[in-house]
This record gives sequence, C-alpha cells and structure tokens, in this order.
Amino acid sequence: MSLFNEYGFNKQILKSIKELKFNTPTPIQSKVIPQILSSSTDIIATAQTGTGKTAAFGLPIIQLTSNQNKKIECVILCPTRELCLQITKDLSTYSKYIKNYTVLPIYGGTKVTAQIKSLNQNPKIIVCTPGRLNDLIKRKRVDFSLVKYFVLDEADEMLSMGFKDEIDRVLAEVPLDRKIYLFSATLSEKVKKVTKAYMQEPLVIATSSANKAADTVKHIYYTSNKNKRYDIIRNIIDLNKDIYTIVFCRTRRETKDISANLIRDNYKAKVLNGDLTQSERDEVMDQFRKKYINILVATDVASRGIDVNNLSHIINYNLPDDPEVYVHRSGRTGRAGNKGLSIVFISKREKRRIKEIEKLSKILFIENQIPTESDVFKSQINSFSDKIAEAPIPSDKDKAIFERLYRRLSNFTKEEIIGKIISLNIQSKKSQEVILDRKKDLPNSKIGQSNSKLSKLIINVGRSNRVTPETIIKLINKTTRTRDVSIGKIDIRKKYTAFEVDSNMRDVIFSKMKNIRIGRTKIIVSDSNQNLFKSPVNKKRFKKRKRRVKY
Repeated sequence: MSLFNEYGFNKQILKSIKELKFNTPTPIQSKVIPQILSSSTDIIATAQTGTGKTAAFGLPIIQLTSNQNKKIECVILCPTRELCLQITKDLSTYSKYIKNYTVLPIYGGTKVTAQIKSLNQNPKIIVCTPGRLNDLIKRKRVDFSLVKYFVLDEADEMLSMGFKDEIDRVLAEVPLDRKIYLFSATLSEKVKKVTKAYMQEPLVIATSSANKAADTVKHIYYTSNKNKRYDIIRNIIDLNKDIYTIVFCRTRRETKDISANLIRDNYKAKVLNGDLTQSERDEVMDQFRKKYINILVATDVASRGIDVNNLSHIINYNLPDDPEVYVHRSGRTGRAGNKGLSIVFISKREKRRIKEIEKLSKILFIENQIPTESDVFKSQINSFSDKIAEAPIPSDKDKAIFERLYRRLSNFTKEEIIGKIISLNIQSKKSQEVILDRKKDLPNSKIGQSNSKLSKLIINVGRSNRVTPETIIKLINKTTRTRDVSIGKIDIRKKYTAFEVDSNMRDVIFSKMKNIRIGRTKIIVSDSNQNLFKSPVNKKRFKKRKRRVKY
C-alpha cells in the first residue's frame, strides 16, 4: 500500500499516483505535502532539483484547487521555458483524471495571441516564466482575483538571472491573502531579501543544507592547461562508454568549439547556448532527453532550469566564479539515490578556489591523474577481451563455413592472431583526429591531419561573420548531403576560412556552396592556390590636364 494514501488525496489523484508507481514519498515530499494540506503558513523549502519537489507542491495544490471555480487559483513562476514545460507536464499527469482541470504553460518565444486564447479556457494553474507573465499583466489579460497559491520554483536561479523586478510586479498583482511557497537549492542573499519582503513568518523546511552539494556525487579535479582539456574530455568519454553528461563552459565560443570538435570526432554531441533560437533549443533538449545524443555542451545561462534525469557525469570545462554555481552544476547528477561524478578542470593558480568551495559546500575534492590515450587503449582491450571470452564457440556444423579461415590462420601463432584481431578492432584514437595548431594564433580554428586525398579550398567568410568549425562542417554536410565526408584542417581567419575536404566532393562543393549565404554575404569558393580576394584593377582614365600658365 502506498504511503501517499495517508495524505487524504482524492481518488482521481491517487489513481494517477498509482500509475506513476509512487510508493514512498521523498524527504521533501514527506515534509512539504502535509504542511500545504493542513497549514495556512508560507513555506521556504531548500531542495536540489531532482528530489521530487514538483510533486511536493503540485499534488497538494491540485487537491486544494480541484473545485468548480473557473478562474486561476495557482500561479507557478520558474526561470526557463524548459522547466515551465516540464512542470506543466508533471502537473497535467497528476491531474489527468480530474474533470475539466487544466494546467497551462505561459512562456516567451511563442505567439502571445495563442496564449491569450488559451487563458480564456479557464486554467486552474498557470506555470509561467517571469518575462511573458509580465507581458500578459501589462496587456491586462490575466485575472488574479481568485489566486490562493503562489509558487516560486528555482528562486535562486530566477534571481541570479535578473528577474527580481518581474517577480516584484507579479507579486504586486496577486491577492494579499495568497500563500507563497518558495523552493530554492540555495538560500542566497537575494533569496533572503525576497522572503523578508513578501512572506509572513514562513515555515522553513530543509532537506539539505543550503549551499551543500548532494552526498551521492563524487567530486574530482584535473590540473590542466586549456589547450589540453579537449583531449582529456575525449579520453573521459572513451573510458565511460555509457556516459550521459553536460559539459559546462564559461562562454558561447567555448561551447561552439568543443561541440564542433566532438561532432567531428564522431561523438553524439550538441551545443546549447544563447545563440540558438527557442525552437532550436527545444530540438536539442528533446534529442538529449531521448538520448539520441549523450553529450550536451552548454553555458550556465542556456541550461538554467533544465531538468534531466540520470546524468552520469558533469564536466566543468572551467571552474565557475561563484561557488553556488558549482553546487548547481554538480547537483544535476547523482539524483534519486544514483551515484554521480562531477569533474572540474583547473589551472595551478585555482587550487585555492577549490578549497573555498570545499569550505562553503561541505564537500571533498579529489585530485585525479589525468586519463591518457594509453588508459583508453587498455580499457578498450579489456572490454574487447571480455566480449571475446563471452562469445559462443561455433558449432561443429558451422565449422565448414570457416574452413578457409582456419586454413588461412593456421600458419600464425596464437599471439599473432590475437594481435591482428586487436589491430582490426581497437582504435586508440578516433579517425580524423582534431588537434589545435599552437604555432598559429587561431583561437577559433579546428585543425585536423592533412591528407593527399583532400582538396584545399577557401571561402570568403571568417570570424567576422561568426564562422566556427561547426559552421563549416554543417556547410559541407549541407552541400554534399552526407555526413560521411572526410574533412581535414579548418583554418578560420578574420575574413576568410581555409579548409580541406574529400577531393571527390570538390566539384559538388564548388557548384552548391556558391548559392549559400552567411548573413548577407554570398559565399565565394576558390582553390587555395588562387587569390580569392584579388579584385580586378579599376583602371580609371584621367584626361591630362593642361597646366595653366599665368602671365
């Protein structure tokens, strides 16, 4: 029998809970649910994402609002579109057996007219991002007159993203007798100011200490220069075949370069940063959640509010400036009792900052030896040997099929045969390996190994056109209509880009790429031995003017 039965939920909610196989409430649920159901006090709850807090506030609010009123009774505010949609999905699942009960998401990046129309369908709960809700308030399209419950989810993230003014405007519109339930991973000073301004003697519920990382996460760091970090990341991925990870970067440029390198090296990776449109972000996140890709390279801003389960690793390409940011990042793995690993790259000068995070967050960092190509090679051999050992031996009736193979290998020793099998099946390095050429000042360049079968081409766009290695790869894939094209060096300069590509595809690229524009610039393709930028001399003819002589 489920322990959720003891809370007095109606039969419709209990039916949903049963289907979801919720049996034992999580710590945050066991503390919050009874308080919302029986108490009239405001609540401050500190809990990490992934601890079940959506059900903690969602289930009791659905219970309390499952009446016949045809107006909004609950407003939930969250930082991002992704989290908005996730909360809406969860609450819709909990309430699906309640007749005429609607949960409506309100977020930016879509036509406001469609959301205004949806508001006329009398939703019970609206789940909103701050910007779009303020827009609707200005348009006087939201009726808050019967709002009884106001939820601030991921309050610390909303405030760190600069939504303080928007939160103030929303709270000024809802009735004074509403109940406020604030959920936050950390109790920062910004969060404390909001609680003092709007909450009346709130009940504080803590399932984990503020600013404290989850106990299920192991924290390690590597001391490394930036120019070596990509190779280390690649080795980490190769050593963990089932890796499911987010690689956090400080800048959009870093996300683009790292994701382009990973894609080039045949890893299933995508970038998530502020340059993507909302539809592109949705597509990337959908692929990541469905594990069509297993590596997401993202900035902190772009990843705010993303709720993804079962992440095995968090990789920090840089040590974040704010210790709280590190706690947020690492808290995305090791959820629901699962073990997780958070990896940080630091320079030698940043070791003192590791100590600061340890002191603040009550965690222990372990310095690990940097994984090498040799480690990857050994791991591949061990894995491959296990597969061979577990493989079935052909039956006697199948031996005739392999008779030629037996004869062909009979002159080789056991050691020689094993060596040949390994050389055919084990690759210590990915094909078309990408390295950075340190002799040139090309921070945006992605350079591979030259090959005589590759043609060298130049196009008239570069860094000034916001061209990245990923841009070039996409262009080549688009023009050749395949993802199997061999690509060599990619050298991105300010006003042009040189790259190497399969010689068989040269003519196709010449004919197709010239019809493409990047921004307002029409692409011009040239062989590397031609001067792409040599323009014809404008020979102006000047009439010889006669000199006037003064007498």
